[in-house]
Amino acid sequence: MASQPTAAEPPDEPPIPPELVDDAPGEEGAQLTLGEHLSEIRQRLTIATLSIVLTTVVALVFAQTILDYLLQPGRDAYPEFRPIFTELLGFIGAYIKISLMLGIAGAMPVLVYQAYAFIHPGLTRTERRWLLPIVFVATIAFACGGAFAYYIGWPPALDFLLNFGDEIAEPQVRINNYIDMLIRFVFWTGIVFEIPLFLMGLGALGLVTSKRLLRMWRWAIIGAFLLAALITPSIDPVTQTFVAVPAMGLYGLGILLVRIVEPHAIIPVVEADAEREDEQ
Repeated sequence: MASQPTAAEPPDEPPIPPELVDDAPGEEGAQLTLGEHLSEIRQRLTIATLSIVLTTVVALVFAQTILDYLLQPGRDAYPEFRPIFTELLGFIGAYIKISLMLGIAGAMPVLVYQAYAFIHPGLTRTERRWLLPIVFVATIAFACGGAFAYYIGWPPALDFLLNFGDEIAEPQVRINNYIDMLIRFVFWTGIVFEIPLFLMGLGALGLVTSKRLLRMWRWAIIGAFLLAALITPSIDPVTQTFVAVPAMGLYGLGILLVRIVEPHAIIPVVEADAEREDEQ
């Protein structure tokens, strides 16, 4: 009696290329349950909070010296400069605010590490290779922007604000107002110095091209001066030019970075844009 034909066995699946295995997300993050994820978040937030508290307490010891250093540009611009406080907690508020800002800055390495350690298991090998250099460069760029604001942009702004109309009225600046304006100016100037990395990210995604950005140079100049008018504490054109000119230079640096990364853009939409640009 003839035997029944057996069903053909399915062919063996081809092996997965090693590069795809390497770029796959880490298994550790995929195996964690929701409760374990929440527990890890709680643990890392606790470490981050304790690090901020510790560095803030340390900053309180040196806050008066640093506050005196931050007031020095005002004394240089106006020799009789002496800030006042009109509320009972006015000086204490400025004191604590400076300590908190210094504490966050001092704890930033711990904060960055905790964030990186949390998302690390879910990243591909390529993302892991790029993440730390980008964070490092962004930190350096922000620090350079803050230093530029304090040493280059802040003195002429104070010189204008404190001496404009001093023959009619004597300036009496509240210390909280002084510190708030300085912090905002330093922070937003640091953000402006992230423009090249921001444009580079858009270029890597294929959302912009270097040719398109180059054709928008007139709008970039207008935008630089509008941005300078928004973030500078002074309304005089000299101080705003101190901020606008570096912003235009950073825009040009961003165009160069986009030109480097655009051949490897993730979204291949730049080809159609390039054809239209060539036709024009």
